[in-house]
Amino acid sequence: METSDAELLYREATGTNSSVLTPRPRDRVRSRLGRLALCYGTRPQVVKASALAEGLREEWDLVSIDTGQHYDWELHGLHYQQLGVSAPDLFLEVKSATHAEQTSSMLLRVSAALEEYRPDVVVVIGDTNSTLGCALAAAKQRIYLVHVEAGLRARDFQMAEEINRRIVDEISSLLCAPSKRSAQFLAARASPAQTVAFTGDVARDVLERALHLPELPMAPWARHRISRPYVLATLHRAELTSAGDLLKAVVQGLGALPYPVFLPAHPRTIAALSQSGVGPVPDNIVLSAPVGYLEMIAWARHADVIVTDSGGLQREAYWMGIPCVTMRSETEWTETVEEGANVLVPPAESSRLPRAVLEHPGRETPWNGHAYGSGRAVGAVCDALRERFGVP
Repeated sequence: METSDAELLYREATGTNSSVLTPRPRDRVRSRLGRLALCYGTRPQVVKASALAEGLREEWDLVSIDTGQHYDWELHGLHYQQLGVSAPDLFLEVKSATHAEQTSSMLLRVSAALEEYRPDVVVVIGDTNSTLGCALAAAKQRIYLVHVEAGLRARDFQMAEEINRRIVDEISSLLCAPSKRSAQFLAARASPAQTVAFTGDVARDVLERALHLPELPMAPWARHRISRPYVLATLHRAELTSAGDLLKAVVQGLGALPYPVFLPAHPRTIAALSQSGVGPVPDNIVLSAPVGYLEMIAWARHADVIVTDSGGLQREAYWMGIPCVTMRSETEWTETVEEGANVLVPPAESSRLPRAVLEHPGRETPWNGHAYGSGRAVGAVCDALRERFGVP
């Protein structure tokens, strides 16, 4: 099978041409605190790893493992280049599969990597299959596990992300919570062997850096012939894209807006649109391929309102002061709703979408924006690691 241009670009950006291990013997560990493995595999995890790895490398012998859960240029490889992420020590090339196949493949491959690298601590991020597969591999080898972005909960306990985060929280030694509420939730349930720390959200650290980059695009809408005001929309969750009627209703709701809508679409969304009978998208919607993190921030900061089902974009809108409408019946980021920054619209009630956008309370009333820290989460995570594992 030929390698696509996008995958060649990805390999060039990540510095990986194979999944060959490059082990570092234990007697070569020179860092003060020992060896730490940072594991990730999706677009948002690479975004957070861009800042987290930089801080961790100052005190640990850092080994980076990319599972390859996201593996194409737009969703993953581009962010290595844009955010200056160092090439991973190991790229596992797991790629797409069912939840069971993907998680089991990660468990096996990460287990082999940990046996070779023999870290003292493993750090995982978020709630993806990469999070769970890497966490299980560490736990099975009795390696201390750290969960960054711990303590979030949803009512839908059968949702893939909810399953992943609950299991990882249970088996972690150090739980780094993004909000005081999630830290309190964890502290009330943690075992004596677990340590809970309120660190804030690493994603804000990355956003603050991006907003001060001189090369951040300032007017990307010009290239797409979109006039302001406009709405930025993203739709990618499996609960929506796997239900054709719901996806069709959301698109129709976006089509009823009196504004242009820019919709950079996940490949899964593109496939779902073609299969759901939506037909041609409404004239006010500009559909595009996925855009990189920096382009997405540029679009978001100038949007009138953001419509999304993405947890990351909810918080970025919250931090940048942009009203957000989340196409879900619940959100793990409850503070955004309580402060008036975010309005929930279940996809089954998409007829409410135009009104939710036009009458969003955030248009008139500003919010605090500090529920998830102030952009110093990387330092707080490093402090928590030092305090918990300070003796080599």
